[in-house]
Amino acid sequence: MTNAERRMYFRHKRKLYRIEQRAAKRKNKVSGQFMNRVVICMILAAFIYTVVAIIVFVRVGAEPSTLTENVFRFLSVEGGAMALIKSVKTVTKKDTGKQHENEPDDINADNNEEVQG
Repeated sequence: MTNAERRMYFRHKRKLYRIEQRAAKRKNKVSGQFMNRVVICMILAAFIYTVVAIIVFVRVGAEPSTLTENVFRFLSVEGGAMALIKSVKTVTKKDTGKQHENEPDDINADNNEEVQG
């Protein structure tokens, strides 16, 4: 096998490797709409609870303060946890992009070793 044929072979292997990596990434990708749906549900839950609490206050004359406190605490903790998850994902997404750039270099190192050897 000549050097030109080897280069073409490894160039082809690198291209196939990149295609496989992109396909695997697309296969494992989630639609990304789950968090948006949860946020919408949380806003609706807060709105519905507020309306029901006002109706209860008008009928009974007393506010369920402990329940109100716990409902809004739960919704705020849930929203904060989702914000934290989103922040971590964006930070790690930038780091993984750098790692993927280094992977084809490993193939180039193999290419150089075989051409020299």
